[in-house]
Amino acid sequence: MLDVIKEINEKRHSSIVVMEGGEQFWLTWTQMQEHEPFKVGLEVDTDELRKWLLPRQYPMALNDAVAMLAQRARASGEIRQKLRRKLYMEDTIEMVLYKLEKERLLDDETFARDWAASRARSQLGRSRILQELRMKGISQEMAENALDELDEEEGDEAAVALAAKLLKRYSRETDERKGMQKLLAAMARRGYGYEESRKAVQAAIEQMDE
Repeated sequence: MLDVIKEINEKRHSSIVVMEGGEQFWLTWTQMQEHEPFKVGLEVDTDELRKWLLPRQYPMALNDAVAMLAQRARASGEIRQKLRRKLYMEDTIEMVLYKLEKERLLDDETFARDWAASRARSQLGRSRILQELRMKGISQEMAENALDELDEEEGDEAAVALAAKLLKRYSRETDERKGMQKLLAAMARRGYGYEESRKAVQAAIEQMDE
């Protein structure tokens, strides 16, 4: 497909070639020198450019992805988003994700289960955890499955512990009703539903009375 270069934005050690059709190509300084000279107004076969750029981008993108995974476990959607922000081509990103999944460095199901369990222990409710997983690119179905596998007893204990902490915080309220409203609102912000919060508060009060 033929397109015309609209502008070339030079950055440190790289350039972004913007086509009139809206497509953008990120190239390092070395790649810019290796390819035929780019200039505004030049007609370019973008299919050929993508084909030429793919094997040059791939090792760089793979190294970036592996570096992200070295920091902590990530979902494939999160890796995709971050590589897109770095302006790697979609073909490059797909190749990187395929490689990582083939080498078992990426497993969205395991990631979703581990993330959900960790966040539940950190006193976050289902709706908040679901929101976080969706933001990381986990599908609705996979996220809900991960939540369904949570240890219910462990989750209840975390909710009660949070309720106990909040009861102490809002016990200074002169208006008891207003204090309880603030407590329930705080639990809602952490992803707990009304009934779940109410039961946790009741359990926390009973523990304190004992």
